[in-house]
Amino acid sequence: MLKTLDSFFKISSEQKTLLKNYVFEIRKNQEKINLIGKSTLNHIWVRHIMDSMQIMRYLPTENSGKLLLDVGTGAGFPGVVLFIMGRRNIMLCDKSLKKGHFLKKILKECSLDIKVYNNRIESYFKNNIEVIVSRAFASLIKLLNSIYHLITQETVLVVHKGKKHIQEIEEAKLLFAFKFEKFQSITCHEGVILRIKNIRKK
Repeated sequence: MLKTLDSFFKISSEQKTLLKNYVFEIRKNQEKINLIGKSTLNHIWVRHIMDSMQIMRYLPTENSGKLLLDVGTGAGFPGVVLFIMGRRNIMLCDKSLKKGHFLKKILKECSLDIKVYNNRIESYFKNNIEVIVSRAFASLIKLLNSIYHLITQETVLVVHKGKKHIQEIEEAKLLFAFKFEKFQSITCHEGVILRIKNIRKK
């Protein structure tokens, strides 16, 4: 499966080793913690690794001292993959104590310098959030409501969405004004990546 990734992305041998170790730990802990959907376990390299990796091209240039916040990260998607691929200053957020424990354990074992906030995103308060990513957290309107206290004029959202993305955009625009770009997912023909900015409540 790494050959498939190689056809889309430039991956070093060190990055491949880290990704293999990460996938191994997810498989080892899956039954105990239920980290990812059972139906996706046999397709983890495409459904989770490649799916996370594809948003690298849509992230704004990284600025020193600014955070990338991964909301509802679960097993660490996409934040851990983004770090392995070279992104820095990442904060993973998930309210599940079991998933938080798994994340802290795997990050320590793989020497990945990523912070974890193991609580609800509504309780997180920082003013240096530059990018917010989210892969399977909630509908767009629920996501925006949950993170609005963190959004500044410069904040950019890069989120994975499925076949109902048009409906979600229309629903969100009832309460929020924003600009967005839409990109076709490379892992799902019905999936898209939304890059959203200039967010404000109406």
